[in-house]
Amino acid sequence: MDPKPLAAPVDVPTTTPVQPHVELQSSKMLIHELAVERPDVLNYFRTIDLDKQEIALVHALEVGVLEIVARRRRTPNAS
Repeated sequence: MDPKPLAAPVDVPTTTPVQPHVELQSSKMLIHELAVERPDVLNYFRTIDLDKQEIALVHALEVGVLEIVARRRRTPNAS
C-alpha cells in the first residue's frame, strides 16, 4: 500500500484587505462591484437607454431613501 502524497502547501494571506462595497466620502458615495439580482429592478432598468441608466440609478436611490425617511417619520417606533 503506497502512502498518499501530501498536498502542496497553500499560501494563505494572514490578512486580506477588504474594501467595502459601499464607501461614504464627505460629499459622495462610491458603490463598488454592485450586483442586483431583483427581477423587477432589472426589468425596470432594461427599459432605460444605456446612456441614462446611471442617472436613473441615482434618481431611484434618491426616491427610495426619501420614501424610507418619510416612512420612519410616520412610524417612529419602527426600525
